[in-house]
Amino acid sequence: MNKYEKWYKNITDNARGRLLETYTEQHHVIPKSLGGPDEPDNIVYLTAREHFICHWLLTKIYTGKDKHKMLNALRMMRAENPNQQRYKTKITSRVYENLKKEYSILQSKKHLGKNNPMYGRTHSEETRQKISKANSGRIQPQSEKEKQIQAQTGRKRAPFSKEWKEKLAESNRGENNGMYGKKHTESSKLKMSKMATGRKQSAETIAKKAAKLRGQKREKKPCPHCDRMIAVGWYHRHINKCKKKG
Repeated sequence: MNKYEKWYKNITDNARGRLLETYTEQHHVIPKSLGGPDEPDNIVYLTAREHFICHWLLTKIYTGKDKHKMLNALRMMRAENPNQQRYKTKITSRVYENLKKEYSILQSKKHLGKNNPMYGRTHSEETRQKISKANSGRIQPQSEKEKQIQAQTGRKRAPFSKEWKEKLAESNRGENNGMYGKKHTESSKLKMSKMATGRKQSAETIAKKAAKLRGQKREKKPCPHCDRMIAVGWYHRHINKCKKKG
């Protein structure tokens, strides 16, 4: 028996058969989420402070999936409830941070792979339309934007695999491409041109692009008009403006 189990046992044992004139809350010694019964031997009445401490100790006693359940139970101890006098004492920032980290990690593991409710499934067209309708015209609050930026700042994404790149390319090829069989209107071309005019990339961006391309062999194709080998990225622009085009 470790120290947390001893402290937990002392609190629950002292509460047995005790009559208090102050506010108390019912507590299951073996938590209901872990199979604890609604029997008198498994129920004690604790002060709000004792109840909170017991749930805190349970997060130290249990491990694995059971720990996840205890962390969630402790998290709910801070929720507002008009029928209960919740424990109001402040938790230190360090303790709060550790509890949130532990809960976040376990919550993430709980929904990985096949444990995810959407694993191997996709939203129906009807559901997609409902989601789209619910978000249509919605303006993202500034606080939400700041949270997203904060969550992504400093985070390094793992490099995309060759298979992932091939799948992405295939998903946008031919009829799957949003511009398949379409052409930009003259007004769209003017808008894009206006947005690009005068735009300058920073020296840092230019240096990064140059470093990425340095040493790479660029794929080329022959122009059908002048027989020059043209880089694929400029190919369509060149053949449309080739001076030897008939």
